[in-house]
Amino acid sequence: MENVKQIVKQVIKIWRLFKAQQSALTVAMRQDIPFEMRNLLSRDYMICLVIKKEMANLYDSLKCCMRDGCITRPDNYNDDIAVLSDDVGMAFDKIVNMHQQIAIEYRILLDLIKDTSINATILHQHLNQIDKMSEDLSAQSKSSQMEGVEE
Repeated sequence: MENVKQIVKQVIKIWRLFKAQQSALTVAMRQDIPFEMRNLLSRDYMICLVIKKEMANLYDSLKCCMRDGCITRPDNYNDDIAVLSDDVGMAFDKIVNMHQQIAIEYRILLDLIKDTSINATILHQHLNQIDKMSEDLSAQSKSSQMEGVEE
């Protein structure tokens, strides 16, 4: 498997995106938001934790080609999370955009492992879950915005 370093780097990138997503979800859940939205964000947060752990396990199985510190090195994804605290709509847009970025990175990873012995089933499940979370959050956000306009 000659492209294992690229695969490991992609896994690290996805793990860091989930870490940033976790922070964004935490900030958004601190806002004064409707119960349905809070429930959806809580579900996303828990799914994010599980998937992040599964990506860490995948990293652990591949890390023989990388230094152990790669996944814990500081990242740049958390730089603009604090800005989300003032604007709920912007926070939800940021979360949906991060879901979409994670999905893009998963597709890149799936292309990288296409000709390897790595089982892609769990990665496809993650991608499907991310797409569903993005759709649900987008729909709920639009629904909440429409209710705000009607009031």
